[in-house]
Amino acid sequence: MLQKIKNIKPADLTIAAAMLLSVSMIFSPFLLSVGMWLIVVAALWEIKRVGRSFGASIQKLVDHRAFLMITLLFWVFALSFFGSEDKEFWLARTRIRIPFLVLPWAFANLPVLGFRRYAALIYVFVLILFLFTAGSLLNFALDPDTILSGLGEGQPVPVPRNHIRFSLMIVLAIVSGGWLVGKADYWSSRMERNWFAGALIFLFLAVHVLSVRSALIALYAALGFSVFRFLFLTKNWKVGILALVLLVLAPVIALNTVGSLKQRIAYMLYDWQHFRSAEGGESYSDSERFISLDVGARIWMDNKVMGVGVGDLEQETQRYTSKFHPFYAETPKLPHNQFIYILAGTGLIGLMISLLALLYPLTIATYRKFYLFIIFQVIVFVSFLVEYTLETSIGAAFYLFYMLWWMRMAEEQEQ
Repeated sequence: MLQKIKNIKPADLTIAAAMLLSVSMIFSPFLLSVGMWLIVVAALWEIKRVGRSFGASIQKLVDHRAFLMITLLFWVFALSFFGSEDKEFWLARTRIRIPFLVLPWAFANLPVLGFRRYAALIYVFVLILFLFTAGSLLNFALDPDTILSGLGEGQPVPVPRNHIRFSLMIVLAIVSGGWLVGKADYWSSRMERNWFAGALIFLFLAVHVLSVRSALIALYAALGFSVFRFLFLTKNWKVGILALVLLVLAPVIALNTVGSLKQRIAYMLYDWQHFRSAEGGESYSDSERFISLDVGARIWMDNKVMGVGVGDLEQETQRYTSKFHPFYAETPKLPHNQFIYILAGTGLIGLMISLLALLYPLTIATYRKFYLFIIFQVIVFVSFLVEYTLETSIGAAFYLFYMLWWMRMAEEQEQ
């Protein structure tokens, strides 16, 4: 046993930490933090192993220019300190973004992992989500009337932690797992590959039952992009057009056969009508989001260049909501759109810096040509349109970890 422990290398700790981080996103904020810091420990271990100085480790980050650009997502919020009066709220918001400063440095200094370690993360991620999703659907099956009634009142199907993040993870598991199925040299047997593909089909069906609309949009956007990418690369029009037809038919069939999805869509239309008639707000979940977008846009229009400061965004949201939506009696939500959130808090300057950080990796061919990296951009873009994804610990971890993981994987694949 002692000999086995001595044989552990930084690459082994890296994949163990990555698996812990990936799985703990589903159910444990504490283990999520542990996983992040273990990746930092793995980087420090690798730095010591190869005899690299701290200055050289910083140079590695600079050499990975796309990693360096991602750290701007920390600095744009950190520097808003000077424009924020509420320092406590500023600290709470900026603390969530600390990993954007630390993890890019760590990933720039991690050891080479090899394809099988990267693929093992996808394998474990899919199987863990399969188990959690099966548990959620079993819970649904035990008391369907109560859950369907809740859907009619804007409540989600119960899942571990946040239903939106959980469903987005399922979408990522479907597309990344599908990519892995296509890697014939990874599997030990055809039976294992078929069982894994069956788990993906189950997750595809399950995400429709969970009926999280943003996840469904992300799923079909990712699959649609994948089909057009396939057509562009192969020019196989018969297969491509057949896939497009199936993509059109699948949501139509789901809308007519999945009770939870029909209930969710009916509620959305009902809520929209109440919002339009200025009756939404207190008990209508979608109305809360519509109000948050309107308020966020109004805050930015009055503070175009610098925003109100991240620290003051909460109190300004409350003030504008009271002014423009006086019927709304609940605690107002912050803008449910990542771009509007950034605009309201940091203005056009903050948005331009953030877009530089978000889009710069797409300018690098090594990343842009790698399927898992580019499809992840499609998924998170949909998420950004309906949530302030980067402003929660699980959302920030989801974006940052997989962004960096796919970038490192793309580099090693190319080499």
